[in-house]
Amino acid sequence: MAAKIGSAAAAVEEQLLAHGERFSYFQAIRLLRLFGKARGMTTDSLRIRPRLSLGFPENDIERIEPRDGGGYRITANFFGLYGVASPLPTYYTEDLFEEEREGRHATRDFLDVIHHAMYPLLFDAWRKHRLQDRVVEDGDAGVLDQLYAFIGLRDGDLRAGLPAADGLLRYAGLFNMHPRSASGLHTLLADAFRPARVWVECCTLQHVPIPADQRLRLGLQAHELGETTYLGSQIDDYSGSITITLSDLPEDSFHQLLPGTPGHERLEFLVRFYLIDPLEVRIVLELRHEEARAARTLEAAEAAPGSAATNWTRLGLDTWLTPERVHQPTRVQFTL
Repeated sequence: MAAKIGSAAAAVEEQLLAHGERFSYFQAIRLLRLFGKARGMTTDSLRIRPRLSLGFPENDIERIEPRDGGGYRITANFFGLYGVASPLPTYYTEDLFEEEREGRHATRDFLDVIHHAMYPLLFDAWRKHRLQDRVVEDGDAGVLDQLYAFIGLRDGDLRAGLPAADGLLRYAGLFNMHPRSASGLHTLLADAFRPARVWVECCTLQHVPIPADQRLRLGLQAHELGETTYLGSQIDDYSGSITITLSDLPEDSFHQLLPGTPGHERLEFLVRFYLIDPLEVRIVLELRHEEARAARTLEAAEAAPGSAATNWTRLGLDTWLTPERVHQPTRVQFTL
């Protein structure tokens, strides 16, 4: 039996059976259900009944023992129809004492049929709002869908087509904050792309083209000085763009965030999923200066596609002639 659940789990099971009184009731139930599930047993293989005694207990559990044919039996010190915690009159328990002395147990077995339904209901009530246990230990997909509903991704088919859906529950609190803020975006990206140092700059300058039907035409349109007149074909705008800088990037992280990589897709998805307004987003990746290497075209040509040797050869992204001689950050900028 131990080999089927692993050596570590077998050691825990041994402690449960030898010293069950040291475990809390709900902790013991969770562990025993996991052991039973690993062996292919149903939850009915776990039976629970109260201790037949009028002494006041020190612990939730009196003992845990294996059952004939598989499964476990827990003798509990609370929540029973007989024993010291029973809501029934004491003479019910005293009658069971008398039956036990005579070698009979029909009445106790009948009450244990009720206990077999009562104790699982108690555990289900305790577990109802402990969603992490229901997802991780029981694999409850319905609860997982309900959690994803908080961030608008209840549909499993929709999540399957997203590049970073599995890790979004971690940031559910950020996605539910309104209005969205630079601080929230910073917190999201700093955690998702550690160890990078993240800086979010709002209201950065961009040049927006003026539509042809709104440009100055003498005597025709947009010729009111100080009101509608602008010279040129574009205007400075500070309200429609932000700049996100990820600095102090190691070599691996730097190349994983360049355009055309899964890391870049994840970065773009997280930023766009967090932002509500259709802002222009400029990304600045700043490599650790001591990790920048000069381009070697021959080495890249002889290397297999996708290997580390093919790095440092993408013009405009990771190609420098003599980066070791330049005493300034080695960075690249692009727009999402």
